Amino acid sequence: MVSDIDGVMTDGRLIFDDNGVESKFFHTQDGMGVVLALKAGIKIAVISGSNSNAIKTRFDKFRKHGFEDLILGEENKMPVILTLMEKYGLKKEEIAYIGDDLIDLSVMRYVGISFSPKDAHYEALKVADVIISKRGGYGAVRVVIDMILRSKGIYNEIISKF
Repeated sequence: MVSDIDGVMTDGRLIFDDNGVESKFFHTQDGMGVVLALKAGIKIAVISGSNSNAIKTRFDKFRKHGFEDLILGEENKMPVILTLMEKYGLKKEEIAYIGDDLIDLSVMRYVGISFSPKDAHYEALKVADVIISKRGGYGAVRVVIDMILRSKGIYNEIISKF
């Protein structure tokens, strides 16, 4: 599964303190979803046009669970998708992508299945195969991960460990 960050894993707002330090809000349900997916052997990659320390800090926490692919500062996401496909030996039909804005459209059209949070830009909503019932930054990624775990028939096994 590949995801954008701003507007998908965050609500898209940027917060700056008096020193110009950027902060972002991430939802804990999305974080738990990422961990569950990684533990189930599902590769997670995130690609963002942003190059934020807040993003780096958030995703460094997932490295102990096997997270590897954090690609920041990339506005052209298609070459990144192609590189990930080659790295993991994936076909485009095997990739799920979550995006919310114009920067995501080419990837959303290309992959096997694409998702958008319900508050995504209208062009992303038109392209998405599935519109997620939650807004970006409010558990949208978790909804997709739960759907993937269910489609693989491993959701109940995963949650039975809690």
